[in-house]
Amino acid sequence: MRLPHYVLIGAMLSVGFTGCKKDDDPPPMPAAPTISTPPPEPAVLTTAEPAAPGEVVRPELDNREDGGTGATVAVSGAKATLQIPSDWKTAGTPKVATAPDGKSRLVLGAGTDANSVMDSLATAGGVAGCTWQSPLSLTVGKDKLSAQAADGKCGNKPAAYMATEGLVVLGSWDDDADRTALFSVMRSVAKAKTGGPAVSRLVACCRVLAQNAKSSPPPQNAFMMQAAATCEAAARNNNVGAVNAALSQFGMKCN
Repeated sequence: MRLPHYVLIGAMLSVGFTGCKKDDDPPPMPAAPTISTPPPEPAVLTTAEPAAPGEVVRPELDNREDGGTGATVAVSGAKATLQIPSDWKTAGTPKVATAPDGKSRLVLGAGTDANSVMDSLATAGGVAGCTWQSPLSLTVGKDKLSAQAADGKCGNKPAAYMATEGLVVLGSWDDDADRTALFSVMRSVAKAKTGGPAVSRLVACCRVLAQNAKSSPPPQNAFMMQAAATCEAAARNNNVGAVNAALSQFGMKCN
């Protein structure tokens, strides 16, 4: 029996579709990889910038009269002096005063413009690359002197400067230093005392020592002349203690 031709065609098509496998379909797209975002780095505080204007110098200096005591140190050309503690070392020109632990230092100079002497003071103090915030107008010491002062940084050390009556003082300290004594010295600033009976009397005592040196044999005369010069420098700063310290070496005292 012959099957109709349309039946044969249907059978052939059925066989063709049955032979088509699912494996021939395109593979599914792979899932997108999950990207984890690392947490943000914590903020790191930097000490590259100076303290904010007034952050240090204002509370340490402004309207404070509680300066320390010690030997009066004067700078030629300045009309103000400082009191340096006896356990600090003072040497050189410009004068450099260093704390006993070596972690704080002050450099003293003279100038009507602090900027004009700042580089030389920094070099003398063993620091460099100083940067400063805007200076502030403050009142400092028992004499209530008008001063310009600023916070800053010299290299990697915190720093501050004060300028008054022709005296320029640059202070710097290590990060782990106690800066209390350093600013106590700055607050001891006072107007230099010149003239007047007290100074004249002290100078006269020192000149008696110089006169005595002329009639003393060597090498005693040289020692006496040196002591007389030290004595007169102290006398002009009205430092009675230093005057009598110089005179006492030769059995003298200025009353």
